[in-house]
Amino acid sequence: MLARELMTTQVITVNANATIGDAVKLLRRHTISGLPVVDDNGRLVGVITGGDVLRAFQHRAQRVYHSLIGSTHVVLDDAIFGRDRDQLLALPVEKMMSRGAVTVSEETPVAEITDLMLRQNVRRVFVQRQGRLLGVITRNDIVRWLVSHLDP
Repeated sequence: MLARELMTTQVITVNANATIGDAVKLLRRHTISGLPVVDDNGRLVGVITGGDVLRAFQHRAQRVYHSLIGSTHVVLDDAIFGRDRDQLLALPVEKMMSRGAVTVSEETPVAEITDLMLRQNVRRVFVQRQGRLLGVITRNDIVRWLVSHLDP
């Protein structure tokens, strides 16, 4: 099986200039964990995931304390979390996205895609042709395909 046979072609994207809040709304509305980020010309420039957003919030809300004997304590500060929430949600997606989304061609075999996902530790790969986004394949797509081929 090839990427073109397994990919989802109705891909929900977010523009790099949209806000993090816009991206979070799309993630929630479509019950997905990540979005391809495109520029104004529709070219793939990165990916933003729920994990990226959570890490950014956690990083801003934590306070690190060092004791005299050298151990470090990390404390999440709810006041800082609340204060910074709106500020973080207003940031453009390009400030928080991961650049260099993992991509394959439409002719890439599923076995190669599986290996790539595991080696790169990603949950989705984007299918492209000449820089244009054609589709997405997730780990769940591959698992569903594998299960559908099990003997009854």
